[in-house]
Amino acid sequence: MKAISIRNPYAHFILCGEKDIECRTWQTDFRGDILICSSANPKVKNTICGHALCIARLDSIEPFKKEHLDGACIGEMPDGKCYAWHLTDVRVIKPFPVKGKLNFFNVDDSLIEVIDDGNDGLTEEEAAALYETYIEPLLYKGR
Repeated sequence: MKAISIRNPYAHFILCGEKDIECRTWQTDFRGDILICSSANPKVKNTICGHALCIARLDSIEPFKKEHLDGACIGEMPDGKCYAWHLTDVRVIKPFPVKGKLNFFNVDDSLIEVIDDGNDGLTEEEAAALYETYIEPLLYKGR
């Protein structure tokens, strides 16, 4: 599967459903599922660093506009020409360590195990158990 490294806290925001636009300085013709991986640095408290976190569908790309700021979880327009990558259909996976790279890179599909497909099929208890089992133990607890 195609994968992309995203710095924290932004990768974590995608995992949690708070961010649905990724701001990039480049565009691609690729559309479809991409594996969202958190960068190993910077280490941000209460995020997972250096792991594959979820799958999102890259639906479209357009020039970045002010209206994209909230969806990208940023407060001001980026410098230079940037693009808004629209992400949908986030599915949580069992996190696993990944050494990130620039641009897209490939990750073996056999490493990816979806634990929540986002279709609200989980009870609150099931979702809490998945969080406690797979997410909480990997959270960076530093200062």
